[in-house]
Amino acid sequence: MYALPNSRVLARTIKQFQFIVPSRSVTSSVSKLHTDTSIRPNEESAVANGVEQPSNPQIKSWMERLDSVSSKGRLPRSVQAIYMRPLRRKAEYGLPVCDLQLRSYSVRNVEFFADFALRAAYYLKLPVSGPVPLPRIVERWTFPRSNFVHKKSQENFERITLRRLIQIKDGNPDAVQAWLAFLRKHAFYGVGMKANLWEHESLDVAKQMDESIPEIEKSLQPHLEQFGQRQGNYLGALREWVRLQDNAVEGTRLLFSIVDLHAITIPQNGQTLKKWRKEAFATLLAVGLDPNRSTIFYQSNVYAHTELHWILSTVASMGYLSRMTQWKSKLQLPEDTGLENSVARSKLRLGLFAYPVLQTADILVHRATQVPVGEDQRQHLEFSRYTANSFNHLYGPIFPLPDALISPAKRVMSLKEPTLKMSKSHTDDRSRILLTDSADDIRKKIKVALTDSETHITYDPIRRPGVSNLLEILSHFTERSCDDLALEFESASLRALKDHLATQVSDHLQPIRERYRSLMGDKTDYLEVVAEQGAQVARANAELTMSQVREVMGL
Repeated sequence: MYALPNSRVLARTIKQFQFIVPSRSVTSSVSKLHTDTSIRPNEESAVANGVEQPSNPQIKSWMERLDSVSSKGRLPRSVQAIYMRPLRRKAEYGLPVCDLQLRSYSVRNVEFFADFALRAAYYLKLPVSGPVPLPRIVERWTFPRSNFVHKKSQENFERITLRRLIQIKDGNPDAVQAWLAFLRKHAFYGVGMKANLWEHESLDVAKQMDESIPEIEKSLQPHLEQFGQRQGNYLGALREWVRLQDNAVEGTRLLFSIVDLHAITIPQNGQTLKKWRKEAFATLLAVGLDPNRSTIFYQSNVYAHTELHWILSTVASMGYLSRMTQWKSKLQLPEDTGLENSVARSKLRLGLFAYPVLQTADILVHRATQVPVGEDQRQHLEFSRYTANSFNHLYGPIFPLPDALISPAKRVMSLKEPTLKMSKSHTDDRSRILLTDSADDIRKKIKVALTDSETHITYDPIRRPGVSNLLEILSHFTERSCDDLALEFESASLRALKDHLATQVSDHLQPIRERYRSLMGDKTDYLEVVAEQGAQVARANAELTMSQVREVMGL
């Protein structure tokens, strides 16, 4: 701050400006800035280098805190940054949300409040950067000391306004509003605030789809080609199906379908789809499903599925279907998108929109009472129950209401990104283990699995997700708890843990891999014969249901 000798005159001349943060967000194209100018009587004297002591108790408290900080000495900002680093968040997309400008005539005041604002943003987990010094605003004027207009009776003054810029990008708008409200509530003496806020709206749906086509095409092949072959699929679903078969009581009917009709909601090459159908069927047999104890068939070979699909579509709720999240995620639309969106309506295909109805027909046509699904499929089963109840209300109690049979197995996480689910659509092949991988491939993938720099073994999914993921996979194959395994390997190295895990996984998957290769290399049409036998049983079972449905409907 620059102060001239006649500080009292200067203090009475200067008027403080307080910049008020706008109460509502502005549009994405124009940032409107609302300012309010007010005079604080107790601040005028404090501007002039503290010649007059402020009388407001709150201002005195601020001054005492500043004096305390100044007397003890502040660490350099580069040193402070080391302590604040764990709280920082890096902006991922760089979308501007808020630009906050602080103004003051005092370096001490503006630096103190800028540090205060940064810490508040850190604790709200906002991606914040700054403070960036902005060009100073210098104002000069002449003040007459007497009634005579003479050079000697005039005094020149200069006022310098210091500015600091704090930027927030990719922040939650609600969190930003809470941050600004907190700063307004704790407004610091001698510091003004001015904020620009942005609102962002999503691009046109067609534009989003055009940009996402290469990514969809890239992930489409592994999504279908590796159906049932991924280790996560095996631990989370296929192995549980085998256990259901082995533990089923006498009289229980088990039906497993290759849902090839669902696959064509996205256009497929005919020869490629035929190859994938065969691979999926071979996988089910390789993991242990027995055609003599379970009915395994292709969905498209049982025509009652599509017949009941049409009948159920006459009672299915469009409103319920529009609230389903699957078609929105396929089109990369926000979850709150509805059918009133004309662009979404033009891009949406009926097969994708109504596929939950076909899924309901798959369940009800066989009068299933228990459906093994993952936690993410619970919404679809609720729709099946709702549709069955609607049909029963109109035509009588034909369909039982199916219940979800949630797999007890936890999700298997990615080897390269242990905070994400092991996915067949991940771009890195080393992130997943396939049932068809050789022993060397399994060992190589586990060897490069992401862990951490600590040398000992502990089970802590929050702090050590990589090591915990390896322990969880080992737990699935050894059927021991993760805590017991962590105690066993507590003094071992990460390399020893990975070697042991690779051996366990390879030994467990070896008979499955050999069985799969034998089935795929069979030249006697064994898979086609088994599929046709399963389809005959499924058709007979479905016809019992459809005969009742046709009768009550008058068809």
